Amino acid sequence: MQQARVEFWEKVRQILAQDLIFIDESGINLAMRTTRARAEKGKRAYSSKPSKKGKNVSLVGALGLQGIIAHSSLIGATDRVTFEAFIYQKLVPQLWAGACVMMDNCSIHLGEMVRESIEAVGAKLIYLPPYSPDFSPIENCWSKVKNIMKRRTVGSYEELSEAIDEGFARVTPEDIRGWFTHCCYCTSEE
Repeated sequence: MQQARVEFWEKVRQILAQDLIFIDESGINLAMRTTRARAEKGKRAYSSKPSKKGKNVSLVGALGLQGIIAHSSLIGATDRVTFEAFIYQKLVPQLWAGACVMMDNCSIHLGEMVRESIEAVGAKLIYLPPYSPDFSPIENCWSKVKNIMKRRTVGSYEELSEAIDEGFARVTPEDIRGWFTHCCYCTSEE
């Protein structure tokens, strides 16, 4: 595993940070709530949580230094067909020659259609080494988006969709630069 991480950095060290795009999936549901609360001194904090979490909602997103490049949500799990549709319909129209798309090597990411669609516009695809979420700034993005969503009380999928949109809207350029830097991608003007 360590060797794969070293080989990864050898591949990406010459790629400009502004050409990097990271893709990942995450899951949420209606029962997601913050685990912290406030109360007056000496009083207990009370909160309610739905007894049923509902169906899981899958999020798929693409993050670059420019911002959220594309995102999508659907009720249920992300399968290969859904992921390929995201790549072809949402991501590829946003790509440019010289862009470098990075994602983990989850089985749904490994279809030939994914690689062909990305490379058809002059971009390239690089898979992250196994067990290396620390190389992917979008992991930090999911954390912020989910924390924002947890603070909202949602009782329906429509409200959950609004919370998702709010979470993405509150991701700032400073956040993104910080996440890229934290993952060791140089973000200074080249």
